Amino acid sequence: MTNYDDTKYVDDCYTELEQKQAALLKQYKLDSYDSFDYNMTTGRIQYFQGTIVKVEADFIPIGSLNEEDQSWMWAWENPSVTGELREQSLTIKELAPRIGDALFERSTFQSNEGTAWEIAAMACKHFNSQGVFAAPLSGLLIFLSLSNITVVE
Repeated sequence: MTNYDDTKYVDDCYTELEQKQAALLKQYKLDSYDSFDYNMTTGRIQYFQGTIVKVEADFIPIGSLNEEDQSWMWAWENPSVTGELREQSLTIKELAPRIGDALFERSTFQSNEGTAWEIAAMACKHFNSQGVFAAPLSGLLIFLSLSNITVVE
């Protein structure tokens, strides 16, 4: 975990995220699908049962956790995040006065999954999103802030 200037804010964000995550699982069952596919150009993610799209959502990328070396990379620093998604992702720096500049001084830093989820919780509140999806991909967890979630019939 990281030292923040405003730990109450971080705790409040985390509690709010836990509630949102429970609602996501209950309403959209995001943990029950066979696969997902996200597009870093359009900012859209789809969840599949077999080959059938069951749920879609918009997302703003937050960052990624390398599970092997326990490092975090902000999405705004990732070369695969460009255009409007990068610009949206950069706005998380607006939290610096509240939680401290140290978190935003480097594009990558040592982290663990707990800290990654704290960052995701703050991003979820900042982006006013419905929740967060940590997309597992080749030893990484790609944290995406979800909004406009819809069930596809």
